[in-house]
Amino acid sequence: MGATTLGDLGPFFVVETSVADPALRPLADLLEGDGLAERVAWTGEALSSRAGVVRRSEPGTPARVEVEERVAASTASLGVFARLLSPVIGAALLGVDAPGVDGLHWQPVDGGPLRLAADAWVRPDVGAVLGQAVAPLVRRLDDEHGVSTKIGWGNAVSAVHGAARMAAQADPDLSREAGRLLRELLEHPLLTGTADVGPPFVRRSCCLYYRIPGGGYCGDCVLAHSG
Repeated sequence: MGATTLGDLGPFFVVETSVADPALRPLADLLEGDGLAERVAWTGEALSSRAGVVRRSEPGTPARVEVEERVAASTASLGVFARLLSPVIGAALLGVDAPGVDGLHWQPVDGGPLRLAADAWVRPDVGAVLGQAVAPLVRRLDDEHGVSTKIGWGNAVSAVHGAARMAAQADPDLSREAGRLLRELLEHPLLTGTADVGPPFVRRSCCLYYRIPGGGYCGDCVLAHSG
């Protein structure tokens, strides 16, 4: 039996239907408030721990390498964009309502997809999420954290591709429609020129993950497919 709900497609697609929990924060806190900086800081510390490095040397400990802020910010945005875009892409593929941007609430988590909930559900419109949620974050990442808009939109298109791929993996019957939707979204004005659909799918920028000690290139990275 094929997928019928967003939850059937995987954890990045799940959106709760109640925002009553006081732990949930309005999306505006992420788009305009302190939520983004908090997420960047958390990601930087998590990457440092994973790579065996810290931001500074403590007395009595060997000096270790710092993860650059813009690298942490870019990495954080990959998860945030995937979380914001996956539900609406999944809804479009399933033909069900999607969470409205204005009604979205979120909660940061230590590892795994951010918690999302919504009190308003609308016809799926990926362009609305790109324009109303992703675009403000791309601008802030550039202005406040040194992540260029080219990289920011590259991270967004990588999230679009990832959502389409995860949906098709969860329900192979969605594969044809997922491919069609991906090609359509690559023609959206905000995503034009950000990637080549392939196969293989290759974005035209790098998310900077290779700059993390022990990191490497993502499968869709332009650097991994150059030369």
